[in-house]
Amino acid sequence: MKKIAKAFLKVILPIVFVLVCLELLMIILEPYFFEGFYQYDPDLGFRVRPHAPSFDGTLTNQFGFNDVDYPLQKTTGVFRILVIGDSFSWAGGREGNYTAVLERMLANRGPRKIEVINAGYPGTHTGEQLALLRKFGLQYDPDLTVLSFFVGNDFVDADPDRKRIIVNGIYLDISRRHDYKLLNRPIIPKSRIWLFLKQKYQIWAETRKAKAEATAKSPGAFTEETYLAIERARLEFFNVSHSRPSHLQANVDYIFGSIAEMDELLKSRNIKLVVAILPDEFQVNQQLFRDIIDRYKLEPQDYDLKFAQNLLKGFLESRGIPYVDFLDQFQAAGKTQTLYAVRDSHWNAAGNQLAARILFEDLGGRIPSP
Repeated sequence: MKKIAKAFLKVILPIVFVLVCLELLMIILEPYFFEGFYQYDPDLGFRVRPHAPSFDGTLTNQFGFNDVDYPLQKTTGVFRILVIGDSFSWAGGREGNYTAVLERMLANRGPRKIEVINAGYPGTHTGEQLALLRKFGLQYDPDLTVLSFFVGNDFVDADPDRKRIIVNGIYLDISRRHDYKLLNRPIIPKSRIWLFLKQKYQIWAETRKAKAEATAKSPGAFTEETYLAIERARLEFFNVSHSRPSHLQANVDYIFGSIAEMDELLKSRNIKLVVAILPDEFQVNQQLFRDIIDRYKLEPQDYDLKFAQNLLKGFLESRGIPYVDFLDQFQAAGKTQTLYAVRDSHWNAAGNQLAARILFEDLGGRIPSP
């Protein structure tokens, strides 16, 4: 038994020693060897890296936004609109995104110069965007701020205890109550090596399956199985039956509190706030909704497809916060054209154009004459 124990220790101890060294190297060398699209931010949890290459070949700006570098000092006479949101700020690339299309529309509106600054990070909800507004957005000194609220996941993702961070190029959700740091770097109670390998494998496997399903006319971002699972999880927030998850009320309260705080912050600086309410694809694409119902054997009468919009609009009206709801116009346009990328949940070129036109028609009356 002693010989077996000694042999075992001779094999195990070197492996443990190597793994411990690798874990330490993952922590120490992270700022130098993991310069990906995202980076850790002690205030926000994560941010897009400044001047990083984006998927369309352009570079992010000085704050990691999908836009050019605007001067922080606003030119006299310029009316500046700041748009904050999530990954919809990236769909279509820098020039095809709805914010860029909106800026071009407004440029042809009249003599006054109008700047539309795209200030959104993927994977964020309103509470996190409030922190982004404080840290970076207000430096632009906007005249009007548009909060783009995506009903598909902004309520569901808004766990008040969640803090999403980036470590070694991968994202990780931790509890705000256990947000530990050493030398201003996050300390996590899990193996960084395991997390890194696991997440990279999951991305590789999903990409491989999506490519295998893809055709020249249907190059979906996800497989059909994965995309239906994503949309089915989002649909559950619209469940108005007795089986509706009760824990989501904390998320709703957190979102409403964040919007109220954002409204007060902007009012204190004489900045107007408008909330743009973005629909999910299952609200617009009737076939997708039927596919979800059939795949998971759900009861369609259990779901109110306008529930999230009505919930949010009721709160905004109670506080006198103006909003623009995209749903009706997207549903009407969706009957004759495709507005979303294939199995992606973000808008294609037609969707970005429609979103820009809806905002153009609404914001036009909110911009004063020079």
